[in-house]
Amino acid sequence: MNLKFLLSHTLEAYELLCSEARPADAVLSEYLRARKYLGSHDRSFISETIYNLLRKELFLEAVVQKSAKGSSRPKSFKNVGVLYLFLLSDMDIERRALVDVFGEMASLAEPYFDALDAAYQAFTDTTKSKSTPILFLEKHAFPEWMTEELLKEFDEPTLQLIYESLNKPAPLALRANSLKISREALQKKLEKESIPTFLGKLSADALICKGRRRIIQSQCYQDGLCEIQDEGSQLISRLLDPKPKDTVLDACAGGGGKTLHLAALMKNKGAIFAYDVNPKRFGNIRQRIKRSGQQNIRLLDSPEKLAQFKNDWHEKIDCLLIDAPCTGSGTVRRNPDLKKRLTKEALQRITAQQAEILEEFSVLLKPNGKMLYATCSLFRDENEGQIESFLEKHPDFRLEPISSILENERHAAHAALQNKRFEGETYLKLRPDKDNTDGFFAAIFRKQ
Repeated sequence: MNLKFLLSHTLEAYELLCSEARPADAVLSEYLRARKYLGSHDRSFISETIYNLLRKELFLEAVVQKSAKGSSRPKSFKNVGVLYLFLLSDMDIERRALVDVFGEMASLAEPYFDALDAAYQAFTDTTKSKSTPILFLEKHAFPEWMTEELLKEFDEPTLQLIYESLNKPAPLALRANSLKISREALQKKLEKESIPTFLGKLSADALICKGRRRIIQSQCYQDGLCEIQDEGSQLISRLLDPKPKDTVLDACAGGGGKTLHLAALMKNKGAIFAYDVNPKRFGNIRQRIKRSGQQNIRLLDSPEKLAQFKNDWHEKIDCLLIDAPCTGSGTVRRNPDLKKRLTKEALQRITAQQAEILEEFSVLLKPNGKMLYATCSLFRDENEGQIESFLEKHPDFRLEPISSILENERHAAHAALQNKRFEGETYLKLRPDKDNTDGFFAAIFRKQ
């Protein structure tokens, strides 16, 4: 391994991430695509190092800042210091090698690294007489404001478990396309492609891969037999439980994962309309629709189409899914850069947007129609708070406890598991530490 080559590219990619407001996965993918000379080992090292670093970044930045207190540091010191501390503490690379490489790359003398080592040791040695948000910043690298918000919902031991799970990589979950194949038959086909899986516990369509696998290159994926989709996300679609002849609107469809699942649950009958305020988020959904063999999906990919739909279907649709734009705080396992990108101001802005979306689309539901509101957030303001506010304004809607809905789950074996996990629950509240899914919230309404 040419350490200088790997570290110079890792530092270059990390500095690019720090200079942009875009999500880390978009920036890093673009960086790697532009450097075709990098081998698979190089790409893996750079990607894994940066994603794992991002999980500890806020803490490591605090250490670097402490090490520089009272003295001037070169502009390059902060990013070099963060990467140095991560590699030293989490990877099997000798200190001497790191000091030599980074010292040469950034023109830093050894005393700079001595100061970093001392500051890191001081942080890890002194944990008494500190508030919980500061302790959690140091231990789990989550921002203080986020800890303060989540302590309104969870006690300290529970939040610690949540943070520990959010700092681990997410499993790779697949959804069997029930239009084409059963989950068990898909599992056998994947095994033949050297992709071992085990059955999910919450969704009757879910398979969980054993380790990371190149699913998109597999024949099963190319043949439309499966989609990549978190198991918690799959349970959202199953909760709405559309019938084959229903008319359904997915009002915040994004990439269309839940749209495709709903279409399969409807057995390619009825009609499901998918809308997103930013049609670019649909991505390659048309190819995925074709590959999946689904013919009951209609894309509302322009303001004009949405306006016509609202006019034609006012108080007429059977099922409404509002998978609302949210902070994504439940997805930090996949998007560790959210720890830095999210702010309290963003939370306030997003909650206002969610309320507007509920008002805009709930009028389309017919009497006795169902509406499911969902987020991938852990914040109460985006979840129960949003529901309580909506119900105060709309007495013609009532909540249906998810425990009663899951009793009617069409797959009996999974109904037993779900009922045990969610017995007596009004809301669906999935947590990475309890369910090994992203953090999800969902509520079901029935219009009177």
